[in-house]
Amino acid sequence: MEVIAVILMTIGFIAAPVIGFFYPSWRSMNGRELTEGQLYAVRALGIGILLALFVVGQLIL
Repeated sequence: MEVIAVILMTIGFIAAPVIGFFYPSWRSMNGRELTEGQLYAVRALGIGILLALFVVGQLIL
C-alpha cells in the first residue's frame, strides 16, 4: 500500500507544476493567452490535484 501512496504523491508532485506553470506558458507560446481568472483557476487546479492525491494517499495508508 505504501508503494501506491508514493506513486500517487509522485504523480501529484509532477502534475502540480505541469498544470499550474507549464500549461499556461505553453498556451501563451501558442498565442492563446489565458485571462487572469482562468490563470488563477488553472493554478488552483494544479494545487488541488496535489492536495487530492495527498488525501487519497493518506487514506490508503
